[in-house]
Amino acid sequence: MSIALRLSLIVCSLLILFFVMRRIKKSGLEITDSIFWLFISAALIVIAVFPQIAYWAAGLLGFDAPANFVFCCGIIVLLVRTFAQDQKICQLKKRLMTLVQEEALRNVK
Repeated sequence: MSIALRLSLIVCSLLILFFVMRRIKKSGLEITDSIFWLFISAALIVIAVFPQIAYWAAGLLGFDAPANFVFCCGIIVLLVRTFAQDQKICQLKKRLMTLVQEEALRNVK
């Protein structure tokens, strides 16, 4: 893993950490969401500091380069996160529709 990739992983993880802490202070982020992003930040730092983990996992899973493994894992994690957020949004839309309909029925009387 190149030095440039390792440095970019560290910089990205520190930026994530900074933005998460800032949002927590402003109460703009739920605890469960902040734990997820803090975990991602810690994982990036671990991979950047110990690139042997990426080499081992890339070899085990058949990736040509550890960088490909890191990017593939990042994409997969973000896809799973997006799916989970879509589920939450769907539930909130249903709840909002129910509340709007109940309020409309109350106003008719």
